[in-house]
Amino acid sequence: GGTSVNSIAFESWMEVDMRSADAAALKSLDANFHKAVDTALAEENERWNNNGRLTVEKKLVGDRPAGQTPSNSPIVEAAVSVTKALGFPLALDEGSTDSNIAMSMNIPAVTIDGGGRGTGAHALGETFDTTNSWQGTQRATLLAIALARP
Repeated sequence: GGTSVNSIAFESWMEVDMRSADAAALKSLDANFHKAVDTALAEENERWNNNGRLTVEKKLVGDRPAGQTPSNSPIVEAAVSVTKALGFPLALDEGSTDSNIAMSMNIPAVTIDGGGRGTGAHALGETFDTTNSWQGTQRATLLAIALARP
């Protein structure tokens, strides 16, 4: 932004977080975003008659690879069975976790709740209440046993 309410900014920046469980969709989203930025840059430079040319620098800050583990895969079915057997709430959701790396390489993976209760994820006020955090260890242990193969 600028240094006053009605000034023209001498510099600005943004970070854009793009995620998808589908690699082709993520690649398309990324390409469309880059095209939109390039088009906007060209339009703004033309609008100002190339007086003080604008530039854009694009940098990859992080890479969250796309991937999915099918809901009928043994690891998901085992996690669901263990969760139900323990009477814990069940939710099959997508997210950005360490499991993404394995799934992007077609290695079945899941992320399970660690027990306890977190609030304000990724914010300065993030907190964690350890009440019942033992349930995460219980679920992980039973899942490992369920997945063990002789």
